[in-house]
Amino acid sequence: MITDELRLLPARAAQFIRRHRDRGDSAPETGFSVLEVLVHCAPVRGDAFVAFQLLSRRDLPASDILQQDSLDDALDVFDSFAVTEHECEETFGPNWPQVMMHALDAAAVLHDRFGELRRPSDVVDSRPRLAAWVCARDAAWAAGRIKSWYRAQDAAWERRYMDEVTLREDEQLCSDLATAVRDAAAALAVADLVGTDDFTGSHFETLLEPWRLCSPEGASSRPRALHR
Repeated sequence: MITDELRLLPARAAQFIRRHRDRGDSAPETGFSVLEVLVHCAPVRGDAFVAFQLLSRRDLPASDILQQDSLDDALDVFDSFAVTEHECEETFGPNWPQVMMHALDAAAVLHDRFGELRRPSDVVDSRPRLAAWVCARDAAWAAGRIKSWYRAQDAAWERRYMDEVTLREDEQLCSDLATAVRDAAAALAVADLVGTDDFTGSHFETLLEPWRLCSPEGASSRPRALHR
């Protein structure tokens, strides 16, 4: 599940930063934020968002934009970090393979096939959807996994980044897609907790359904199979 591209991404990012630091460049094409450096360096787009969440547990520079005086701190993190199954589980919980698969699928669909996306159904704004989300959150909290639950959602749709770069011709579509993508991640992160703390299989399916409905070719059919 952990690909060579993902394993090598921190090293690629470190190499990119060193190259521009040595030149004295400000790298305007990336803005030198940690996330945008990862996006720039990732052969597989979704790996950048996964790696950013993995790295978020470390002492990254506080500023979103890397300043010259913080580059050494960022490089120390990149150089010392190894993408392992242990790191993935600590970041995303025991369902990390499904969470990461969804993040990669969502990133690919949103970037390469945005025009093919169908509008999510009305269930995005429905009371059943909200109730399902609350029950999933409560199950994550009771299991001591609330931080990994939110990280799973951020890996699929990182708000500070995606809310800025996603096409804005249809604000409602963008908002609904964000909800659908993040809800699917929220469900997958606690798939093993179905049946605990009032979180039912129906809640799980309710959270997955909007992304299935709007994705080309039902991109989230795999999560359904994983849950059986």
